Amino acid sequence: MKSNMIISIVFVAIIIICCNDNSVTPLPPNKLSTTLSGSVILQNQNEYSNALVYLDSLNRGVSTDSSGNYNFTFNKGDSVYTGEFKVRYFLNDYDMDSARVFLVKGKVKLDTLDVDGEGKINIKQLKQIVRIEGWTDKQEYRIGDILKFTARFTNVTNRKVPLFIPSIFNQLGYVGLYNDKYMPFTLSSCDPVMLDMEIDLYSHYEGSVKYKIRDRYYCANGEPFLPAEYIVTTGVYIDGRIINHFESKFYKYIVEEWYKIHRGPSPKYDLFPNKYQFPHIRIIQ
Repeated sequence: MKSNMIISIVFVAIIIICCNDNSVTPLPPNKLSTTLSGSVILQNQNEYSNALVYLDSLNRGVSTDSSGNYNFTFNKGDSVYTGEFKVRYFLNDYDMDSARVFLVKGKVKLDTLDVDGEGKINIKQLKQIVRIEGWTDKQEYRIGDILKFTARFTNVTNRKVPLFIPSIFNQLGYVGLYNDKYMPFTLSSCDPVMLDMEIDLYSHYEGSVKYKIRDRYYCANGEPFLPAEYIVTTGVYIDGRIINHFESKFYKYIVEEWYKIHRGPSPKYDLFPNKYQFPHIRIIQ
């Protein structure tokens, strides 16, 4: 009888202990991933290619595709990186944004900071600062023809925007012709000065210039000009970005590495990440 009582008391004690145990089974540690992905939406655009997504400190960048998607892949060489890192989003004519990721020996820690459990960063929506567009007086030219190029810079924000535009005698100084297959050709001077201006709220600056299409150009190392289709561009710097690029690893990357990245439909020699609306022309024999 005594033994039965002892067994009953022990059984009840076990039940009481179990019922009063408030401990929670620990969650498994955050998983790691060798990939990081996300997407970008650009204001006033129908397709979202050409945005630079840059991993700070790793000095690595990728370009968004036409749907705005991007992807980073990490390998064994990245095992030296552990800690919090910043992802930067950049186009020259858009406001910048950033996100935070945590790496553990070169792998992305999931469900941490701005990364979800699938290794994705939430969609970034970037706002346009300036709409930059240009046009020419014709669509076809021959060597020796005069090309007239006009560019307009429109402030699409509710604040003043400082611009730096390459200029010669207060005209558009830098006008270039670009094609994926050839060296870039410069119609204007190789060393224009910078026209410093501020564009007021919802206003614009417009400038035109004429240049002769020659058979070869000093700025292209004397290379002969080849008949083909070209994009006509001019330079522009916004908010002082990129000009002093040696002071920033990020801007230095844009100036020295960006043009090497595959960027889908964008011209290879498009100088900076942008959504400029510049014209395409054809040089014929």
